[in-house]
Amino acid sequence: MSELISRAEKILKLKGDREISIAFVSKSEMTRLNESYYGGSGVTDVLAFPSEEQYAKSGYLGEILIHYPRAKKQALENGKTPLSEVKLLVVHGLLHLLGYNHDTPARKSRMFRLQDRILES
Repeated sequence: MSELISRAEKILKLKGDREISIAFVSKSEMTRLNESYYGGSGVTDVLAFPSEEQYAKSGYLGEILIHYPRAKKQALENGKTPLSEVKLLVVHGLLHLLGYNHDTPARKSRMFRLQDRILES
């Protein structure tokens, strides 16, 4: 995982020390957070919660939450390993913590191109 983060730092040109938290959460917790904070319905594979400005100044970017059973299922459906799917979700979450989003076609294209570059490096 550290190699992946190093590649992300290089491609995204991140300077200085940065910190993120990664947690694996239950289906019920992921569903609750998705509904409460993002207005989604049901379980999702990954959620990212950027840190508040005061913490971001010290280098803490925020928290990435992953629902591993969902990630594993998606990996198997797409012919990938669970580890490769978790790496994808970590990168996806990191990009969200840095302010990238996929709410428009242009933003989605930019975010997913960066995601692919980081994962392919």
